[in-house]
Amino acid sequence: MRGWAGWLRGVSLALLVLGVPGVCRAADDYVIGSEDVLQVSVWMHPELDKSVTVSAEGNITFAPIGDFKVAGLTAAQLADRLSDRLSTYLRATTTVTVNVTQFMSRSIYVQGAVAKPGRYGFERIPNIVDVISQAGGATPGADLSAVQVTRVEGDRRRTFTVDVASAMREGVTSNLAALKPGDTIVVPAGLGGTLAPSDAAGVLGEVNKPGLYPVGPGQDVWTVLAAAGGLTQRGDLAEVRVLTRQASGQTVFEVNLKDQLKHGAKVPFLVHGGDVVYVAATGSSNFGRAWTGFTEVLAISRDLLNIVVIADYLKHRNP
Repeated sequence: MRGWAGWLRGVSLALLVLGVPGVCRAADDYVIGSEDVLQVSVWMHPELDKSVTVSAEGNITFAPIGDFKVAGLTAAQLADRLSDRLSTYLRATTTVTVNVTQFMSRSIYVQGAVAKPGRYGFERIPNIVDVISQAGGATPGADLSAVQVTRVEGDRRRTFTVDVASAMREGVTSNLAALKPGDTIVVPAGLGGTLAPSDAAGVLGEVNKPGLYPVGPGQDVWTVLAAAGGLTQRGDLAEVRVLTRQASGQTVFEVNLKDQLKHGAKVPFLVHGGDVVYVAATGSSNFGRAWTGFTEVLAISRDLLNIVVIADYLKHRNP
């Protein structure tokens, strides 16, 4: 019996790594929120059928009615109200069907060593194991024993560590910390896996997917930034810093990629294992974000960086 239970736990862990998605069905009591995506269908009037996204103010624009408040309603309630309003414009009453196709008001962000990092919306927030599975599962070499969850609470950000690997081995996931809408999950790469710190570069700051990325011979900074999902809208190509180890210690190089786009570069700037690439924000005059970024990468891989790197970086950047 014990061997059978162990086999089931092994299958569960394999499903998590492979990322087999679960099947979910929308419930009638789901309350619509901002950024949800709705499919509205009007019986006998296919010209009115459309997909709409709820605005930040909780409204949709639906012809011929115009702007309509939908946040706080269930799909059934919204369908009834749209039907009543449409009766003013149509010759006869009609049936309206509303389905929530994307539950984006209850989103979880997944980053790091997963097959499909990104933002995922849920009718009901599942546990962290199911969320990682929804993101395609952990990639080979991921460290599921030190998964980071960052939560925004008012004006503060709080990060805690979840040992997903142990929960899966023991077959008990009910004790894992419950997730909340807006949480960010970061699955570390290279800790105890196939990606060693000497084979990876840390990418942080104003990039879409900060974390650790494998680097090989001849890989330049453009390629590494592309692997990290490119720059955010705030990212400044003229303010890229690369921290690298040399015989004399840590060295910070300033790389103006904006200038390279205009005039080209005689020699590409190569990134090596153990380097850290940091992209500053446009118009940034302080280093609060830089410090936050470093602590996030430290949380991902304590072997890759240490406090000396931070001190050296700030020493080079501040007079």
